[in-house]
Amino acid sequence: MDLVTMVDSHKSKQEQQTDEYKEENEVVEYYDDNSSELYYSEESIDDDPTGFGLYGTITTAQLREALEESISVSTDKTTKLEIVLNQNYGDQIVYLESTETIETSGFPYIIMFHSFKEHASKLLCYTDLLFQSAQKYGDGICFAVTDFENYEAVLNYRPGTESYWKRYKKLGFNKHRRPDIFAVDTDHRIYRFLSPLNANNLKKFSVKLMNNELFETEPVSEDDEEGFVRVGVAVNFEQLVLKSDVDIFLVLYGSKCPCSRELMPILEEVGQLLQDEDIIIVKMNAESNYLPLKFYAWYYPTIYYVRRGDKNNLIEFSGATRTVKNIIKFIAKHATDDLLEYNRKGRSRFD
Repeated sequence: MDLVTMVDSHKSKQEQQTDEYKEENEVVEYYDDNSSELYYSEESIDDDPTGFGLYGTITTAQLREALEESISVSTDKTTKLEIVLNQNYGDQIVYLESTETIETSGFPYIIMFHSFKEHASKLLCYTDLLFQSAQKYGDGICFAVTDFENYEAVLNYRPGTESYWKRYKKLGFNKHRRPDIFAVDTDHRIYRFLSPLNANNLKKFSVKLMNNELFETEPVSEDDEEGFVRVGVAVNFEQLVLKSDVDIFLVLYGSKCPCSRELMPILEEVGQLLQDEDIIIVKMNAESNYLPLKFYAWYYPTIYYVRRGDKNNLIEFSGATRTVKNIIKFIAKHATDDLLEYNRKGRSRFD
């Protein structure tokens, strides 16, 4: 390269840098707010199909106002999150705040809960796992993320105990903390993902949701009504418990749980003693039958008292000793009506 060419090249770079500096620092002069129209066409404003003045006239003031509204919306936290999701996953993952979208979409959902509004970019390791399933099964399932604070709004239930959720909120954000993941089918049945969190397990979870295999049930027992304790399974749970016109003492057990096995003969004795009361003792293997999330068993046995007129208020039996006497005392205290054989303290009326 000769000297003249080098000088010209250097001069060209200086001019380019000067122009860039001017572009960054120059004061932009706006048109007068009352200036003539910016856009015009022969079509009438009333016929404008867009509603944004692309046909007809708008002033500079109107354009500036529209731009300011656009900028203010883009600074909203939710919009920032949506931008992150869109940039990384297109329309394959959405953000949910309530059940409205679920109920109107007609699609089953797989929903991941964490602190996405504040920390979306730090949680991409988790949303990446969800995205792998969304790429493969997004035509049949809607994949979504939302925040822990939206549990009730999105799932319509408060699973577990009050103290559990208080502890959840107290722990706050931790990017290494595993998110909670739930499947929701078109009948609004909710199932929690409990397997080790990896791409393969999420894909298997997605397939089971599409094939309706998450909501398993045992067959209805042929001798269900012969004993003093009814046997609940997924297919009769609604009729037996949710639509019952009497109180329900519900025991959710695990087949491999020794405490559950010890409880079974005690339940039979309680059922025999209360056979003339408006109460049904129900046992259900929670390992082999789908349960609504509200009745989720965090441990075995989990025991609830369900009053006939208040199915949403589950009264949990948390006594350390599950004896016949303690169970009858608990039932007598919480029964909708006074028992025939026992007073509210669980003492026999005829002693």
